[in-house]
Amino acid sequence: MKKIFVISNMYPTSNHLSYGIFVKNQVEALRKAGMNVEIGVNTNPSTGMKNALKKYILWAMKVMKKGLFQRGISITHAHYVFPSGVFSLLLKKIFKIPYIVTAHGGDIEKMAKKNANIRKWTTRILKESSHVIAVGPILAKQIEADFHVPKEKITIMSMGVNREVFKEGDKEDARKLLNLSPDDFIFSFVGNVIKQKGVEELLQAFEQVKLSTNKRVKLAIIGSRRDESFMEKIAPLLNDDVLLIDPVKQQDLVTWFQASDVFVLPSHIEGFGLVALEAIACGTPVIASDVGGLSSLLSNDAGHLVESQNVSSLKEEMLRSLEAENYYNHDATRKVLYTHDEKNIIKNLILIYESAVQNGIKQ
Repeated sequence: MKKIFVISNMYPTSNHLSYGIFVKNQVEALRKAGMNVEIGVNTNPSTGMKNALKKYILWAMKVMKKGLFQRGISITHAHYVFPSGVFSLLLKKIFKIPYIVTAHGGDIEKMAKKNANIRKWTTRILKESSHVIAVGPILAKQIEADFHVPKEKITIMSMGVNREVFKEGDKEDARKLLNLSPDDFIFSFVGNVIKQKGVEELLQAFEQVKLSTNKRVKLAIIGSRRDESFMEKIAPLLNDDVLLIDPVKQQDLVTWFQASDVFVLPSHIEGFGLVALEAIACGTPVIASDVGGLSSLLSNDAGHLVESQNVSSLKEEMLRSLEAENYYNHDATRKVLYTHDEKNIIKNLILIYESAVQNGIKQ
């Protein structure tokens, strides 16, 4: 296998640290494993009709230029079925380059439902791929049932967690680095500050927790706040006990996980929930919505699941975490971390590449 061409509509830069960071992590892990990886990625997170049109045109030109003039591409790997998979499909038609596609959740649960044309593209991309990776089991079932992709063509595989980066540390040291009080009980959230991530319910539940306990509690919300209308909506729920933190570098994110008492991810939908896995790897117990990939990731006591969009249920679990002595299940999390260890994921991914290339040669 000569070269892997990774195509993604999300990829981070120094200005946008968290934008598709999981794709960059996998690219770097593949390179570390000795793979020759070229990328064709969009690094612009701007929204709005004009901005989106401009950024996608520029990205399309960049991807197709690389695809047309790069020699020795053995396979392409599209992250997100649509729009990234469109380029993989085109390069297959032009050069007979096989491709695999990773579905991350939003591409199936939201994007494919936007209109009939996007659904048609999604169906075609999935069907003409050599293999489909779904980041969670519920997502895999959706792809099989809704798009009639054969079960044997789908692999359930997360993006994995780098346990050399995300690891347990001393809470007191972490709090000193972040200038946080050693006496506060700190809940944390990481992700885009948008409605679908359950941030409003989290803030409402946190307010009720504060009224129900004598402990000093804080809530750290770490992530991009580009949705101005949503920020206006939740403004009345913000106060001195809520820390709003811009996206941070991975090593700093590790420090935040280590400094936190509990990580909370109350999403409405979630293809997998990689940040929950990263928190677990740092020894931080997790409360999350019982949706999507989170349902399986946190099953068997690896975390604590609550009903999505249910403020009362979330509040009760947050209160329970304040009093619990053993809220982090080491036996259960050990199994989860082994399954989703990035090194194991990369080994399996390379096998999928090799199989797709071999089958492509035979055809």
